[in-house]
Amino acid sequence: MEIRCSEKMRLSNAEKAVIDYINAQQGVLELFSIGDVARGAYVSLATVSRAIRKCGFASFSEMKFRLSEEQKGDKQSAEMNKILLKSYSECLETIKRIDISATIDIASRMRRARTVYLLANGLTALVANEFAIQLQCQKIPVCQISDSEMMRKMDLLASAGDLVLILSVKNSTPELAIGARLAKKMGAEVVLCCCTQGTVLDELADVAVYGCSQSIATNRIFGGTSRIGLQIITRTIVEYLNSALSQ
Repeated sequence: MEIRCSEKMRLSNAEKAVIDYINAQQGVLELFSIGDVARGAYVSLATVSRAIRKCGFASFSEMKFRLSEEQKGDKQSAEMNKILLKSYSECLETIKRIDISATIDIASRMRRARTVYLLANGLTALVANEFAIQLQCQKIPVCQISDSEMMRKMDLLASAGDLVLILSVKNSTPELAIGARLAKKMGAEVVLCCCTQGTVLDELADVAVYGCSQSIATNRIFGGTSRIGLQIITRTIVEYLNSALSQ
């Protein structure tokens, strides 16, 4: 933050030189003493003191403290804006990637399906859980599966007339592909909502919709990957189903 003095204070040329010098040292001012500023601005100590008092500071020390706190606040705001920008760009990129015709196709298949098996694991299962609740509210029969062993036995669950919808960020779990293969073997349809293209699920899916995912703060338990893209996709499907039902 730069020091700005009211025009009413009528700084002398020497005092203006002091303020200009201080503003030029932003970022390293905490290393300076009042004597350093006086020497750098080619003025006396009294001139430095008088200049900073005219700008609303009781002392040189108070000025350094307040400027330091303001600078700290600016850094925090900058960091917060950076985080929000990531979320904004992720939402925007997901919207660009969503294939409208494919999304309508998925919604139509879900409405026709005898049972929708919703496959997701890890934190993505939380997205799937909300998705399942929203679908149930529209009287779509849903069975959510997040257990890997059950995915390995999809041939005992799914059959012709059913639909298997897979939610995944990166498709890093092999059981998702295993479940998709077994379901297709039994005649069920497979649809994919994913944030990564080029995986084996692309070949297994009858129709797919893709979103965007970015890295977020990591932790020691789960990988640091955002699921905003999947949330946008599932919301879009739910709202389309609801609007189609009301027409």
